[in-house]
Amino acid sequence: MVVFVAERCRCFTFGLFLMLLAPLAAFSHDKTDVIRFDNGDRVTGEIKSLLDGRLSLSTESMGTVIIEWEEIAALSSSYNYELRLASGERHYGRIVPIDSKGRQVGFETVFETSRYALADIVELRPIAKRVSDRIDVYLSANYVFTKASGVTQTEFRANASYEDEDAENALTSRITVSDTDEETTTSSRVTLSRQVWTNRKTLYRQVFGGFESNDELALDSRVTFGAGLGRYFFDTNRSSLSGSISLQALEERSASGDTENSAEAVLSLSFSKWRFDTPKLNLDLTGSVYPSLTESGRVRADNSATLRWELIEDLFWDLSAWSSYDNETLDEDTNEFDWGITTGVGWSF
Repeated sequence: MVVFVAERCRCFTFGLFLMLLAPLAAFSHDKTDVIRFDNGDRVTGEIKSLLDGRLSLSTESMGTVIIEWEEIAALSSSYNYELRLASGERHYGRIVPIDSKGRQVGFETVFETSRYALADIVELRPIAKRVSDRIDVYLSANYVFTKASGVTQTEFRANASYEDEDAENALTSRITVSDTDEETTTSSRVTLSRQVWTNRKTLYRQVFGGFESNDELALDSRVTFGAGLGRYFFDTNRSSLSGSISLQALEERSASGDTENSAEAVLSLSFSKWRFDTPKLNLDLTGSVYPSLTESGRVRADNSATLRWELIEDLFWDLSAWSSYDNETLDEDTNEFDWGITTGVGWSF
């Protein structure tokens, strides 16, 4: 069954590779960026990125070091960057020296030179950067066994994302295999999406496609494609909350072979929170409701939650949960609700 799911998802994975390889590669710059701390100490290297409250700096003698943004008093560089503020504004330019006793940075664009408080800066990314450096991949394998019921559940997850100057591209996938004394069932979901910034602040346009199957819901396959609008309600270096409204078309095939085409609205909400003190934690919550536009009274819903705790660098312990609901399944004799909870390890690179 896993081989079958992988075969059905191949087109989505291939689509992601096309999106990731489309931009042109650039070269890393020299290690001449300077970071200054509150006590006056300085360290020189190449700024790789600022994201989620952490600055990644590549140095000659110490390799790549991670510095908490709150510990930095000032920084300087002669290269171009994309700067994103907590308000959602995005600017492209270079960091310039300024006279300031506070925690501020000067940023020069083609139009003007502005001052920004370090606390207001959510993301900083060199524009001249290799494509491979912009790709984030997270893999995890989770397993649960309940002796009393004789139930085992194995889950594999793979997430990949790539962000350029105008958009964020992401692939998320999950395959869950449940074994009991009577049967083996599987549930899988793959989503490929692209978010395009509308005004470089809080609004974005999105297009997406997906594939889903679920034995418990007698769903052999569900293929979707849609588009819509979304916005960030807040996006800081500690947490973010976003929501979107979209329309999507879908084709569903039941386990008995029946096929149905329909359209539905998509209402989604996502919340993420990070803590980088020891132990480092990541919490991601997502939920979507799908009221049908062509089938009166039909409503579907999907939810997921993931808690990640870093054990050692780039290695995480995962606790994840998901649920799927459909009040009018294609097969009337099947369950309306399915869910799973798993724990295991994940690797980020």
